[in-house]
Amino acid sequence: MPRVTTAKELDQLISKLQAQRSEYVQEIEKIDAIFARYGIGGGVRRGRGRPAKAAGAVVGKRGRRRKRGSFAKTGEQSILDYVKSHGKPSTADVNVHWKKEGRGGKADNTLTRLVKEGKLKRVASKDVRGSRYATA
Repeated sequence: MPRVTTAKELDQLISKLQAQRSEYVQEIEKIDAIFARYGIGGGVRRGRGRPAKAAGAVVGKRGRRRKRGSFAKTGEQSILDYVKSHGKPSTADVNVHWKKEGRGGKADNTLTRLVKEGKLKRVASKDVRGSRYATA
């Protein structure tokens, strides 16, 4: 015959488990404090979501969220102005200009779009790898 647990026994068991849990949580907090002191991000996940970053932790390149930039000129207008002022720059020159403005990625897609729209001409070049661009 199965043993019948009384409400009093169940209450004592729950109280005992809560006390043990409290002790464990205090010990985990001590361990987390030691990890934080040495910059180790080995904290335990509690609940949902991502684990918290340790104090002073450096976020890697993949951990950053990319913020959309806002600029005085559009990317297309910036490239057109650069090509007009620099004669026939190469793709690499345009990409360096693109980065100096603080834009993300490369200017390649924008260059292709400008050529397809007829705003720029792609000129084959033997002195540099890739192409040079001139205004149409």
